[in-house]
Amino acid sequence: MNYKIEGALKKGKATIIVAIILWLLMAIVFIMPMTCARYTTTLLGHFDSGKFGEVFGKVSGRPILGIKTLIKYKLIGEYCKNLFGFSLLYVTVVTIGFIRMMPKHRYDDIEHGSSDWSEHGEQYQVLSKKAGIILAENNYLPLNKRGNVNVLVVGGSGSGKSASYSIPNAYQLLGSYVFTDPKGELYDKTAGYLRQNGYKIKVLNLVHPQYSDGYNPLMHVASEIDVDIIANTIVKGQKTEGGNSDPFWDDSAEMLLKALIYYLMATRPDEEQNLASCAELVRAANSNGGSNLLTELMSQLPYDHPARMNYKSIEIAPEKTYSSILSTLQSKLGKFDSKEIAELTSTDTIDFEQIGNERTAVYVISSDTHGAYDFLLTIFFSQMIQQLYDLADNSPGLKLKVPTYFILDEFANIGRIPDFDKKISTSRSRAISFSVILQNLDQLEAIYEKANETIIGNCDTHVFLGSNSQKTVEYFSKALGEKTISRDNISKNFDKEHVKTGTGESDQIMGRALMTPDELRRMNNDLCIIFEKGIRPVKAKKFYYFKKPMAKELAKYEISHNDIGEIDRGIWRKYNPYNPYVPEDEKKNVDDLKIDSLDDLFADDDITSDKKDSTQDTNLGTKLEQLENFDTDNNKTIMDNPIDQSNVPSIPIDKDDDAPMLPMDDEQKTDNSKDDEYDLQKELEAKFDELFGPIDDDDNT
Repeated sequence: MNYKIEGALKKGKATIIVAIILWLLMAIVFIMPMTCARYTTTLLGHFDSGKFGEVFGKVSGRPILGIKTLIKYKLIGEYCKNLFGFSLLYVTVVTIGFIRMMPKHRYDDIEHGSSDWSEHGEQYQVLSKKAGIILAENNYLPLNKRGNVNVLVVGGSGSGKSASYSIPNAYQLLGSYVFTDPKGELYDKTAGYLRQNGYKIKVLNLVHPQYSDGYNPLMHVASEIDVDIIANTIVKGQKTEGGNSDPFWDDSAEMLLKALIYYLMATRPDEEQNLASCAELVRAANSNGGSNLLTELMSQLPYDHPARMNYKSIEIAPEKTYSSILSTLQSKLGKFDSKEIAELTSTDTIDFEQIGNERTAVYVISSDTHGAYDFLLTIFFSQMIQQLYDLADNSPGLKLKVPTYFILDEFANIGRIPDFDKKISTSRSRAISFSVILQNLDQLEAIYEKANETIIGNCDTHVFLGSNSQKTVEYFSKALGEKTISRDNISKNFDKEHVKTGTGESDQIMGRALMTPDELRRMNNDLCIIFEKGIRPVKAKKFYYFKKPMAKELAKYEISHNDIGEIDRGIWRKYNPYNPYVPEDEKKNVDDLKIDSLDDLFADDDITSDKKDSTQDTNLGTKLEQLENFDTDNNKTIMDNPIDQSNVPSIPIDKDDDAPMLPMDDEQKTDNSKDDEYDLQKELEAKFDELFGPIDDDDNT
């Protein structure tokens, strides 16, 4: 019995006795005289108030006379009938009085808590009996309820996270789904059923990549932030042995990776824009033993291009440091040396926007025994969520056409999704729901640190399936709250001779957890506890799909994720910087290439604009022909190998009319070589002036 009622009854013993005595008095001095008086007036054939009052007065003052009258005129039955009607009215009035006397909502240092379980359907003020997201048997989360529809599900291994939550909700056909599926179980049980109901099925399989759709992170880059996330996650999202190395190396490797991504996106076709190409570039540069290769490639881009800007900080590093940065990045990109992973991440067959526009189910199958590719999951979910948010923001009503439900089992394996705490707090208005499924709360805190409280707080619904984690059961025990109980204390008094002299009884009001951590740990495995904002906690039976009729229908369409066959993902290539692939229709004219090489060779900040103007107004073909006929062997060598000479710095023009000098290697620093280089340079300048006009008259005055 509730301690409030019990306390009220104890304190109202005297009142109860008085109420009973009052009822007896009323039965004798009111009901019995009234019954006799009514009978007398009935005999007269009409109501006579005088006669009624006379009889009522005699009987009420002489109870014995009343009893004799009831017996004599056989009025016992009539009396009992009247007494019963009066008693009903009397009990009703007394009950109302007791209820009003109860210490309702009083916390005058008496109550230690008012927590209790939802009873008599109280939870259906918010929850539903049969529509929405399945939480437990006869307990559904309405999709149109006030507040968000994000759910935090916590249950240890074997607690039924898939069987009682993920699979039943897939059967509901609520909208598009995105599942994390560590064992492939969800795909096996639900993919066939969903396909039968018109769903498009996509799979990202990191366990058997050959049976996966393609996912190329670079194909989903829409802003510089996306590049930052990719580079940061690849470099810093992979744990290395030691763990406490100088952050300089990771920071530098991240900057270099961003430069490579920007370079590929700016210069290479879609087939070569992939992380495997980034790995190939780093390997080529590392084997080259210096920065020349990447410097040559980056110098082709405008000075303020993001690739060049990020590379400049790396380019100035000493050779040893530069080599270490390359080695650091090469180790981070080592996963993409795997042929299967390279193929998976170099093509793209998963359209994120399709998820929000038509019913689609995406299954992400990853290993639950190692985290080698967890960094890919982080990038995948980060890009997917952001694109769905952008799609919603640009859709009618600022929400997705098809509501999307993320059912994220083993959520901790995904890694830290950037700004997830902010995204989950704004998901409802965009028709997006997150079900965060964990084995224990320690996992969430380890990854998101202080942000874990924000994530928990933005899930209005919590479902506890059972756990052995001390921190987890303590959290939910505290969340259940305390109820106030009354404890009877009985004391016995004895004299010096140990003879009982009396007893004493007292009540103690105290608080008690609705369920202690130990009780939560020992909770029946078929039960769960639902915490919903606005109502008291609900203890209910888990909704095991295999105990329901849906199990037969799901079994009809069951398939295996190991039998889906290889998926045609399209064409891709690694970029080979030493022998780049160029389609026939995109090859540049050889003449144009030679002129460009000369421009690079003679580039000077003071004369660039004049030279460009002159070039635009001249027949390039004729001038090149004249230049090719020039009989200087050294000159022919330069012309035939423009790329090799492109690394030569621009020639300085001395303002005092000194002859310009080409840079030379140490081995060439002899008197004879100096003369040869000097003569060659003068001849080249003279020929250039003949073809294009003087470079700058002011410099020769």
